[in-house]
Amino acid sequence: MKIKDIANELHLSISTVSKALNGGFDISKETKELVLNYAKEHGYKAREERLKTSYGRKLCVLYDNNTVNNQANIVIPLALAFSRYAREANFDVVHIPCDAIKDNYDKFMEERKYDGALIAGINYKSPLYKELKNTKTPTVLLDNVIENNNISSVSSESINAITEIVTMLAKLGHKKIGFIHADKLSFVTNKRFAGYIIGLTTNDIEYNPNYIYYGSYSEESGKEAANYFINTDVTAIVCPSDTIAIGLMQELQNLGIKIPEDISITGYDDLEIARYVKPSLTTVRQNIEVMAEKSFSLLSAMLMNRSPQTVTINSEIIKRDSIGEAKNKDF
Repeated sequence: MKIKDIANELHLSISTVSKALNGGFDISKETKELVLNYAKEHGYKAREERLKTSYGRKLCVLYDNNTVNNQANIVIPLALAFSRYAREANFDVVHIPCDAIKDNYDKFMEERKYDGALIAGINYKSPLYKELKNTKTPTVLLDNVIENNNISSVSSESINAITEIVTMLAKLGHKKIGFIHADKLSFVTNKRFAGYIIGLTTNDIEYNPNYIYYGSYSEESGKEAANYFINTDVTAIVCPSDTIAIGLMQELQNLGIKIPEDISITGYDDLEIARYVKPSLTTVRQNIEVMAEKSFSLLSAMLMNRSPQTVTINSEIIKRDSIGEAKNKDF
């Protein structure tokens, strides 16, 4: 038996039945009792009741395929940490690429009996994005925001972090600072780009469109950007991920460019490898553990019929050896 079956039998709206079954407070006591009694007589179990047992407790983590293929990405360790919190609370968790959803998101979730999901790596053009605007499934988005009463969001503080990175470079004398834009359609990437623009403005540095390289979230994109930037006069480059920054550094070094003597490089994420590359990478540390815990906490709250939230987690600048004082380029 489904909610719509109960609604049809009792001549109520689906939303009213759903609220009654899930502990909503904005319906009458009489209506709630009517629905609950009918549901009990006919063997229906509400989500809240299923949450009290180990049976039926299932969550999924959905990734964009590009994110899955790019293992050197914060999404992977964060999703694993989220899964650990979920399993400690007796949920089963399955990791699935977004393109496994061939039909409708809500239908996909209902047929597989998933109670909710954490979704990472989608942008404005993702097929899933439009469906999420109207979803009835409790969902947490990583680094994205969609207005919907069934969606919460978790992200790290991106704008201020990148603004601080640009300010750090400016204090070292850098006035010609490049930026690698990894996805024009990405909410979080555009936030980091906004931080770059604000950083320039705050430090009285003129914006130069020739100092922007448009690529993707991959090491290969960083290598391609290196071949672009050697034909400019930039003395520092801000990257929106460590993966890009590492590809950029490797290719610049292959081209004979010294880091940070010739060009300073910064990343974002503080992946494990950032401290071991030569030179070690100055970057923004995202608190993966806190983001994962908060993602699970918000999803659990929505499963208990509580309101969604948008949460921003503080990030931290980690200064290492990949940045130095600016000098005139002579290569």
